[in-house]
Order: sequence, then structure tokens, then C-alpha cells
Amino acid sequence: MASDITLAVGDGAPESAEVSPGTDPRPPDSVSPGTDPLTAIAIQTLSQAVEMLREDVEHERDRADQAERRTDELLHELADARTAAMITGCEAAALRTQLALLTEGRPWWRRWFR
Repeated sequence: MASDITLAVGDGAPESAEVSPGTDPRPPDSVSPGTDPLTAIAIQTLSQAVEMLREDVEHERDRADQAERRTDELLHELADARTAAMITGCEAAALRTQLALLTEGRPWWRRWFR
């Protein structure tokens, strides 16, 4: 859980603190009211860093899942191509056998010159 906090610095008035866009002016639950402002800032910074890292990890997991799916697709395509190559090789061998049977009784010169 990422929490954003804004602390009053300077004269102690909350209105004088700089508030960055998208921040929650309330301290996170883990920061007690008497916590040192630098500690609270450190907690806020670490919380934001952890949230950013979580988002990065999620993004990379999505990319890894996509890569895994693409790898599976390519492996299936490769298997199909290998099967087609084996079938073609068998068909070529059958045609060579038929040709040999058809030309077996002819003299050698007639095999080459028709």
C-alpha cells in the first residue's frame, strides 16, 4: 500500500507546505502524530518507491507472459513445419521409387534420354 503524506515545514502551518499533485495531505497509518518530519518523508518516499517497483514488476510480468505465449506459438509453428518437411521427404522418396520402377527395364541410355 503506497501512502503519500505532506508535511508542514517552515513556520509549522499546513498551508505553507508544498503539496505535490496527487498527494494525500494525511500521514499514512504507520506514522504516528509525533513522528519526526524527516522520518515521515522517508516513509513516504519509500512507500512511493515500493509502489513504483510493484508497477514495474507487474509490467514485466505481463511482458514475460506475452513472450511465453509467443514462444509457445513459435514452437507449434516449428513442429508443424517439421511435420510438413517429413511428409514432403516421404512423398519425394515414394516418387523416386516409382520412377526407378518405371525406368528399370529400359537400357541405361534411354533412362537419361527420352
